[in-house]
Amino acid sequence: MRRMKSRHGAAKRAPEKKPGIFQLDDIPENAVFMIHQLLSLRDAARASLLTRKWLRVWRFYPNLEFTTKALGLKKRIHKVQRRAKFVSCVNTVIRHHAGTGVKSFIIKKNLNNQKYTHYLDRWMYFAVSSGAKELTLDLRPQRFIHYRNIQYNFPSSNFATPMPTSIEHLKLLFCYLRPSPTFFGLSNLKTLELSFVRITKEDLESLLSYTFSLQELKLSQCPNIDHLRIPDVPSKLNYLDIDLCWIRALEIHIQNLVIFNYHGSVRFRIIQGEGSLFKEARFQFSCGDAIEYAITEMAPALPNLETLFLIGFSKMVIPTRDPRHRFHCLKHLQLKMIMLSKKYNNLCLVSFLDAAPFLESLIVHVCNGSLYYPGKKTDLRRLEKREPHKNLKYAKMTGFDGERSSIELALHILESSTNLECLILDPRKYKSEWKYIYEENLRDVQWRVHNFTISEYIAEAVPSHVKLLFS
Repeated sequence: MRRMKSRHGAAKRAPEKKPGIFQLDDIPENAVFMIHQLLSLRDAARASLLTRKWLRVWRFYPNLEFTTKALGLKKRIHKVQRRAKFVSCVNTVIRHHAGTGVKSFIIKKNLNNQKYTHYLDRWMYFAVSSGAKELTLDLRPQRFIHYRNIQYNFPSSNFATPMPTSIEHLKLLFCYLRPSPTFFGLSNLKTLELSFVRITKEDLESLLSYTFSLQELKLSQCPNIDHLRIPDVPSKLNYLDIDLCWIRALEIHIQNLVIFNYHGSVRFRIIQGEGSLFKEARFQFSCGDAIEYAITEMAPALPNLETLFLIGFSKMVIPTRDPRHRFHCLKHLQLKMIMLSKKYNNLCLVSFLDAAPFLESLIVHVCNGSLYYPGKKTDLRRLEKREPHKNLKYAKMTGFDGERSSIELALHILESSTNLECLILDPRKYKSEWKYIYEENLRDVQWRVHNFTISEYIAEAVPSHVKLLFS
C-alpha cells in the first residue's frame, strides 16, 4: 500500500544532520563536566547558556570561588553597591547549584558587618552540606581595622554534628572562632590556617584535640594566643607555622612534628614533651639578638634539630671560650644576619659555627653593605685555632662584596674545614627570606671588584681539593 500523504504532499522527513558539522550537544556529558572544571566561575556561568546539557553540568560546578575579580564586579561603583552585588551573585549561584560535588568553596570579600552575618552563615552551611573539601573565608578589610572590631563569629554550630564533615582544608581570616562544647565536625581536617582570628589559647587547644587527622597548622597574627600548647592528639601534625603571634611559650607534645617556621620576637621559650622531635626549623626574628637566643635557648630545647634557617639581628662578639650549648645534630645551616657589631661584623658568625660542630653545609647571606677591603693581606685578622669542622663539605656566601669581615669569614671557613669540597662566593644579594631570588643586574665594575678580591685575598688560601666558584 501506498503511504498516507499529508494534505501538502508527501510526509515530511526529520531533518538529517549534515556530515562534518560539529554541534555542542554532540560532546559527551562527562567531557562537558571536565571542560567546566577548567573554566573560571564566571566563564562556566556564561557557558551554561549554550545548551541544556551545559546548563545541567553547571549545576554541579565544583570550584566555587567568590571574589570581586572572579565575579567581574567593577571597582568604579560604590563599595556598598559592590557588596550588595557580591551578595546577590553568591546567593544566585548557590540557589541554582545542585548542592553536591563541591570541591572548594572560597569567599574573599570585606563583609565584616553584622548585616551580612545571616548570609555568611547560610553560605557556610551550604559549603558544609555540599561536601566541600576546601573552605576559605577571608573577610579582611582593605584598610587596617583593630582586632576588637571583628564582628563575625565563624559558625562552629554547622560542625556540631555526630557525623564528621568532609572538610580537609580550612582557612579563616578576620573573624571569631569559638568552638562549641559539641564540636566534632572536623575529624577529617588536614590543614588549618588562622589569620587575624580571635581565638583563645583554651579554645585552640580544644579545637586541636578533635582534629585527629591534622597535618599542617598555620597561625598568623592571632592576638589572644600568648601560650601555645599543642596536645598529643593530632598525632599526624608534621608542620607548624607561627607568624607574628607574639607568643611567650610554645609547648609541644606531639612526636611527628618535623618542620617549624616562626616569625616574631625572641622572647619566647620552647618546651618539648617526651618523644617530640624537631628536625627542621626556620626562625625569623624581628627584634633581639638572634644568634645569642639560638645558642642559649634553641640548642638545649631542640637537641635533634638537623636543618636550621635563621634570620634576624645580632650584636654578638667572638667568644673567647667554647659555647655552653651545642647543636649536636645540626647538619644544614643558613644564616641571614644583620650584624650590629661594627668591629667584627660578619666575622662574629664564627661563634655560631663553634656551636654547630657537625655541620655538613653552610650558607651565609651577607646583608651589611660596605665598601670592598682595600688593605693588605697582613692586616686581615686571623682567629685563634679552634676545633676543626671535619664534616663541612659545602659552603656558600651570597652578597659577597669584598668587605673585610666577609673576606675574613671566608678564610676562616677554608682554614677550619679540613674536608671542605666546594666554596661559592656569590656577589649577588639574597632578597627573599625563604626563596632564592637574586639581584641579577650587577654592574661590570662590581664584577671586576669581586674578581679582584677573590684573586687577591682568597685564591691562594684555597686548598687543592676545594673547588672555588665565584662568578
